[in-house]
Amino acid sequence: MERFIGTYIFDPEMTACKMMFLTGPRQVGKTTFAKMWLGGVASADTYFNWDDLLIPLEYRRNPLFFTNTINEKFSGKPVPLVFDEIHKHKEWSNILKGFYDTNRDKVQLLVTGSARLGFFQKSGDSLLGRYFSYQMFPLSLPEAVRHFSHTLDDGEVFTRGSELASLAREAKTEGVEEALELLIKLGGFPEPFLKGSDRFHRRWQKDYKTLITKEEVRDLSRITDIKDLEMLVEILPTKVGSQLSIPSLSEDLGKKYDTIRNWIEILKGVYLVFTLRPWHKLIVRAIKKETKLYFFDWSLMADSGVRFENLLAVSLLRMAVRFTEKGLGEFEVRYIRDREKREVDFVLVKDNKPLALFEAREGGRDISKHGLFFSEKLGIPFYQIVHRAHKVEAFPGDCYIIPAENFLMLTG
Repeated sequence: MERFIGTYIFDPEMTACKMMFLTGPRQVGKTTFAKMWLGGVASADTYFNWDDLLIPLEYRRNPLFFTNTINEKFSGKPVPLVFDEIHKHKEWSNILKGFYDTNRDKVQLLVTGSARLGFFQKSGDSLLGRYFSYQMFPLSLPEAVRHFSHTLDDGEVFTRGSELASLAREAKTEGVEEALELLIKLGGFPEPFLKGSDRFHRRWQKDYKTLITKEEVRDLSRITDIKDLEMLVEILPTKVGSQLSIPSLSEDLGKKYDTIRNWIEILKGVYLVFTLRPWHKLIVRAIKKETKLYFFDWSLMADSGVRFENLLAVSLLRMAVRFTEKGLGEFEVRYIRDREKREVDFVLVKDNKPLALFEAREGGRDISKHGLFFSEKLGIPFYQIVHRAHKVEAFPGDCYIIPAENFLMLTG
């Protein structure tokens, strides 16, 4: 299955003389993507998985093992190379630094990994300036239908409501409705999605949660109370879409506030969940601190409306991350809520300036009053993304209803 990140991660303007770090949730398709890339450039033998005991053994036998491999294949163009899971190896950053500093003109190096590699990037590190980081997300609707021609190249179009609505009207292709329903039901992780089986999905999901809580968490932290952490993971889906109250979770689990806060940070680090901050500038009596929490696997949500909102959150985050990775600005997804309990699910922000507002709805044909209110306050368009809508509609006040399948083909 082709992944959209492949259309820009190897852009020579961005990655010449840079390593590419690719992170993301476990089983999201990073290794498959890396192998397909090497296969497409006839370099399948330059894939090195450091979980394979022979690879670190060869390196210890001869620290020039990889340099020799590159020199054998080098013919004037950089040799494509993948280091998978190298971050699990002791002194891995020094190994990478030494290898890349002596071979940067001869190699196009993709480094893949999940939690620990992501954590490493957030701390001060000796590789700074030598790599650009990229993130792989669960499958998008364009990836599911293998059709990328409608996917937006820049976020500025969201500021032009009528133009965005026109693009949305055209952004539909064969099989998109069926693919969206399958994504909503089975989530966006490739294996259960491609299997298309409810029974396989339930078994996969159970094992996946165990993998995250017992292996990924163990590798990243000193948490010993795994049973209570697993209980937190079971509770959190009921908190999706609402403001996250750590004091309430602390009371439910009988744990200290700092413990729960630390556990949530760990769950973010292993790519199980992510949080969105509130946007409060120019909003009177806005909520300023409380975050909202979502899962990368939206199929964990039992309620269909919450599940759809979570899917939209992942889609907007994927798009914002892509725009940032392409060097178009610093994009972020937030939400808005004030003390009068007026709320809009999402706001897309570029370079600390809001571009557009988004609301997830299962159905309905009326524009949200809260969306219209904040649209007028901020002077930006409001897009109501409706799962069960059938056509794009424009409303007064720069407000729009857009069917989910049309909109998600744009976000990529």
